[in-house]
Amino acid sequence: MTLQAINDFRFKKMAGCLERRGGRLYVVGGLARDTMIGQKLGQAPPCQHTGLGDKDLVCFGLPIRTLREAASELGSAWIIDHRVMANRKIKEPALVKLRMGEAEFSLTISRKPCMGTSFYEPGATLAEDARCRDFTVNAVYYDPLLESFMDPMDSGGDFLARRLELCSPGGLVEDPVRILRAMAFVSRLGFTPGPKLLAATKTDWPLLRFVPADRLWPEWRKWALSAWPRLGLDYLREGGALAFWPDLGALIGSPQLFKFHPEGDAWNHTLLVVEAMGAQNIPVSMGRVFLTIAALLHDIGKPKVTMISPEGRVMTKGHGPAGLPLAKRFLASIKAPCSVSKPVLRLVERHMDLSFREPTALNLKVLARRLAPFCDLGHFWSMAKADWEGRSPCPDGFPWTIEEFLEPVGGEKGPGVIPLEARQLMAGLGLSGGPTVGRLMNVVTDAFDSGKIATSQDALELAASVLADESPREAAS
Repeated sequence: MTLQAINDFRFKKMAGCLERRGGRLYVVGGLARDTMIGQKLGQAPPCQHTGLGDKDLVCFGLPIRTLREAASELGSAWIIDHRVMANRKIKEPALVKLRMGEAEFSLTISRKPCMGTSFYEPGATLAEDARCRDFTVNAVYYDPLLESFMDPMDSGGDFLARRLELCSPGGLVEDPVRILRAMAFVSRLGFTPGPKLLAATKTDWPLLRFVPADRLWPEWRKWALSAWPRLGLDYLREGGALAFWPDLGALIGSPQLFKFHPEGDAWNHTLLVVEAMGAQNIPVSMGRVFLTIAALLHDIGKPKVTMISPEGRVMTKGHGPAGLPLAKRFLASIKAPCSVSKPVLRLVERHMDLSFREPTALNLKVLARRLAPFCDLGHFWSMAKADWEGRSPCPDGFPWTIEEFLEPVGGEKGPGVIPLEARQLMAGLGLSGGPTVGRLMNVVTDAFDSGKIATSQDALELAASVLADESPREAAS
């Protein structure tokens, strides 16, 4: 992030307007942090998938309503309630949304620590406001009028060490969702958790039960979009917070067959698969979020079905379908939206369908129908590739490029259209509906996928033949 972005003329315009009212405006949070990272480390963190660089600002010296009145001189401004703590229902107005043209900015008033929590206080000092923030790298302020940075927490060492550290020891108690925010930040920035953050996480992670589930999903989404998702999982385990999701924790120590998994237990394999999925650099529009979550959960059923033979052979047969209820429970616990949970569950259930066999037109068409409508063969290939490469050492690369994988079906990722719809079948055979129609459609679909029929007339003749064969049997019974 360059200085050009933070020297936006609108910041100076806002700062000048507020100064005339007796206030002082600073850029804080994402944009200030990323600019500082660019200065300290020589490059900004990757932000094409993460949405880094939020335009957050803080105003000192003005109460909320005066802040809104001043902001109204610049554009459309309105006050919204802002939650003080995750485990308190109290809200107080402390946030002004300002829209200038097509851009939207968030202006808060300063905060002051008091008896283990923080309260919005226009008269707070810069140092007091900094102690109320989550991590030291987010407690960097930029003054648009002086064009200079303020670092009251002396976070320069944390930047240079690529370390994420708490601003205050009680930071996680004040808002336990910061545990997941830390998970997302270390994954997005490529930082390591600091000793104070780890110590606090080990004692405070049970407070996650007080956090409304709808506050968890945004942080998991940021994690899924990160460049280094494994780092966040390492932090959850080291800090003990993985215990909040025991189905994930059960992967630790869950044995695997050494022949296929020299990397060790199912947890190590999961870390490598998540890492491999991230390395594919899949665009958001192509399913990056749900593919990363699917990589995390694809083997969640292994501990449930793992058996060891008398000869010592580890077997995990059926772990895909067995993982469905566990994956559902995890997705519900973080309030993942249906647009994510449905494709994730389909991939968890079906990720072993080909068992890395040679793809043929028939098994690809059948698989595509099983995956539809929530995901397609391209998503399956990404999952299979990450699963294959999630071994250490990995003896060789995944056998097929996406083009080679899809070649038997002419490059089509979806299931394709069968030559006969249910309504046409009902009209052609004089059926009114019911389970018979569904059964005949399955027969027609299987025959089309295997190349036995190609036209709607072929499909009708096959359905009529099957129906005629079934009728004498039903009469005899």
